[in-house]
Amino acid sequence: KLAVRGVVRPPFIARADMASLTLSDLGRIGLPLFAGAPMALRPAEVPPNEGGGYSGGSSSSRAPVPAAVLARAPEAAGKGGKPAPAAVAAPAAGRGAGMAGSACALGTPLIDIGANLLDPMFRGEYRGKPRHQVDLPAVMQRAAAAGVGQIMVTAGSLEEAREALALCRSAPRDGSWPELVCTVGVHPTRCGEFEAWAEGPDAYLAALLAAGQEGADGPCVAVGEFGLDYDRLQFCSKDVQLKFFERQLVELAAPLGLPLFLHCRTGEAAQDLASILEKHVARLPERPGAVHSFDGSLEDAMRFVKLGFCIGINGCSLRTQENLEVVKQLPGESIVIETDAPWCGIKATHAGHKFVRSAWDEVKKPEKWEDQQLPAFRHTS
Repeated sequence: KLAVRGVVRPPFIARADMASLTLSDLGRIGLPLFAGAPMALRPAEVPPNEGGGYSGGSSSSRAPVPAAVLARAPEAAGKGGKPAPAAVAAPAAGRGAGMAGSACALGTPLIDIGANLLDPMFRGEYRGKPRHQVDLPAVMQRAAAAGVGQIMVTAGSLEEAREALALCRSAPRDGSWPELVCTVGVHPTRCGEFEAWAEGPDAYLAALLAAGQEGADGPCVAVGEFGLDYDRLQFCSKDVQLKFFERQLVELAAPLGLPLFLHCRTGEAAQDLASILEKHVARLPERPGAVHSFDGSLEDAMRFVKLGFCIGINGCSLRTQENLEVVKQLPGESIVIETDAPWCGIKATHAGHKFVRSAWDEVKKPEKWEDQQLPAFRHTS
């Protein structure tokens, strides 16, 4: 659980088979995650609806359920004889249990800790060109049917934070979609927006804080996506990233008291990120959050784990054999899974691809797409 202002917040957890990989597929790698993972809270008093999502209630009303046994749902036959996405589900973590749970149990909704649902691809736009109709509703309906109970929509700017709040509030609440929650924050590669803001960086930060406060008792459950990215300094310099990461930590995350959804690229960035977090450790919430899409060293990961952070795993975390060895050595209770859709899929060239067993009937080209079909040209179902 994530305790925020005395409210039990859903822990970070994700469903990998929203894209090209299921939890069962990852289990074949031998990850410790699948023997005991931090998983989702499920309301004991509210049974899951037919779509696998919650039938109602706010996150603050959800009671934990006992941890159960890892299992894989039977795969129904899909179009063309291929298996449909398996309804693999997660265990619960109760108050006082930290983020450590047990194993997966059928029927428990999962939470995807990071999906870029504001990306134009979900509106059918690719590189600025319309290629097919909006299909976000279809994606959400498939996710709910597959057992996803909640998705955290990641924002990377003030504009996106406002859009994410609006999307979460407008999403259907009848169980046909997973419950949508969101983050508020500025991505490291976009920190130039602070200084480019007409009214100045202070006004930009104040507007971010206002957006977070507006959604703090509703859809806003974390601060992010923010952090450091030294792999793409062409978009924002190191000095600017460092300056506004620390300012967001002190002037946004601390006042909101929410967990952090962190971005980290390169070993040097990991060292700087950890050093700043250690400097401000007293400002961090009890359950500080997750370093998402992790692809660094075991040493760097364990430095974050020591601070209480979970390590987010997606396709980018499984690209090389070295990546796989790092993930296999992480503490099971510190691993969480995310899609980062429509990005970070597992490609045929990735070391993790050999563990993928799931398959769906997919459309290879955007112009061939028809309503309700699965697009192979982006990382999502």
